[in-house]
Amino acid sequence: MPASVSTGTFGRVARVALVLAALSAVISVRAAEQPADPEVALARAAQSRYDVVLLRDGIALAGKGADRRVEIARGVILSDGTPLSGDEVRRRFGADADLVLRLSYLDGATLHRIFRPAAAPAPPTAPVAPTAAPRTTVAPAPPPAPVFDRPQPSEAVPPVRRSGARIGVAKRIVVAADEEVRDAVVSIGAPVRIEGRVRDGVVVVGGDLELASTADVRGDLTVIGGALTIADGAKHAGAIHHTVGLTWPQWSWPSFGWARFEPQGAGRWLPLAGTTARLLVLAVLLAVLAALAGPRLQRIGAAAAAAPVRSGVTGLAIQLLFVPILLLVAIALAVTIIGLPFVAILVPLAVLTLLGAMVVGFASLAVRLGHAVWRSPDAAPGTVTAALVGMAILLLPTLVARLAGVGPDGLRWPALTLLALGTAVEYVAWTIGLGAAVRTGFGRWSVVPPPIPPSPPIALDPPMADAPSAI
Repeated sequence: MPASVSTGTFGRVARVALVLAALSAVISVRAAEQPADPEVALARAAQSRYDVVLLRDGIALAGKGADRRVEIARGVILSDGTPLSGDEVRRRFGADADLVLRLSYLDGATLHRIFRPAAAPAPPTAPVAPTAAPRTTVAPAPPPAPVFDRPQPSEAVPPVRRSGARIGVAKRIVVAADEEVRDAVVSIGAPVRIEGRVRDGVVVVGGDLELASTADVRGDLTVIGGALTIADGAKHAGAIHHTVGLTWPQWSWPSFGWARFEPQGAGRWLPLAGTTARLLVLAVLLAVLAALAGPRLQRIGAAAAAAPVRSGVTGLAIQLLFVPILLLVAIALAVTIIGLPFVAILVPLAVLTLLGAMVVGFASLAVRLGHAVWRSPDAAPGTVTAALVGMAILLLPTLVARLAGVGPDGLRWPALTLLALGTAVEYVAWTIGLGAAVRTGFGRWSVVPPPIPPSPPIALDPPMADAPSAI
C-alpha cells in the first residue's frame, strides 16, 4: 500500500508540473509576439492599413484600399498641404481616425524610430579550419530608408477661402492668392485676374485675362475680344481658346490717374450712360411739347409759379392716391360683367395719362425757368429754347454727380451728396409740375389772371399861351 500511494502522488505531481510548463511556454510565446513598446504596436497597426513613407520631419500614409493620403509632421495632419482638424479627420477616416490622431501625437524622431526598417541579421560566417586565424566578418549596414522632402508645416499652404462660381457683368473679377473657386469664372465686359486656384476653367468675353505667377487653373481658358497674359510660374491644365477681336486704342484714353476712364471700368459708366440717355429722350419730348403747345405750357408754368405749395400738395396727393383709386375703380368694374372689358383699357389709359401729366408739368416748369434765367435785353428766347435751358438747369446736379462718379475714389462722397441733391430737385419739379398741370386742366384754362398791360400816357394839349396868335 505505501508503494502504490507514493506512486499515485508522484504521478499527480508530474502532471501538474507538465501543465505549468505548458502554460509557461504559451505565455512566453505570446509575450514574445507582443511588442513591449506600445508605440511599436501602433506602428504595426498603421502598417497593416496604410503604406508608410518616411518624410524629413514625419511620415506620409497612403491608403491601400482607397486614396486617402495624408502627411503627419510636427503634430499636424496635412491633406494636399491643408491642415485637417479633428472633426475633418474623423469624417474622412472613420474607424481609422483614432489611429491617425494617435500618430500625430508623436514627434518626428519617434515616428522615424518605430517605422524605420530593422537592421538585417548578419549572415552566418563560414566554418574555418582550426589552424587558420579567426576572421571577423562585418555585416553591411542596411540601406537607409528613403526620406522625401515635403513642405514643413510652417511652409504649408495656409487655409484657403473656398467659393462657388464667380460670374461678373461689366465688373472686374480678382481671385486672390488665398482663394479657391471650385467652379468656373465667367466675366462679360470686364477683365479677370487670377492669383489663386480655379477648378473649372475661365471664360472672359470683352475683357483681358491675366494669370499671376501664383495662379493654378484647371480647365479651359477662353478669351474673346481681349488679351491673355500668363506669368512665369502660373499652372494651367487644359486647352486655351483665344480670339483677339477688336482692341481699344490705348492712346486715346486719358491716363492722368482716373482709372475709371479706362475701357475696363465699363461698369462704372452705366449710371452716367443711363442719365445721359434719359436727358436726351426728355429733351426731345420737351422740344416737341414746347413747339406744339407753347401757350398751354406757359399757363401751367404761371400757375406753378403763382402757387408752388398748392401745386406741390396737389401733385403729392395724386401720387399717393393714384394707385388705390385705380384699384378700387378696377375692382368695381370687374364685379360687373359689362364693365369687365373696360378694365384692360382703363388701367393702361390711366397710367399713360399720369405720365403725360408729369411730362407736361415738368416741361412747363422748364419753360418758366428758362424764361426767368435767360433774360436777353434784345429779345426773349423762344419756347423751345427756354424749355431746353430750364431742363438743363434742373438736371445739372444729377449730371454732374454722374460725371464725378466715374472719377477718382476721392470724389465718391461728394458725388453721392450731389446725386441726392439732384434727385430731390428733380422730384420737387416733377411733383409741382404734375399738380399745376392738373389744376389748369393741362393748360386749357388759367388760374392766374393775366397781367394788366400798362396804359399809354395821356397826351395833354399845349397851353394857349404857346399857340400862334391869330392876329
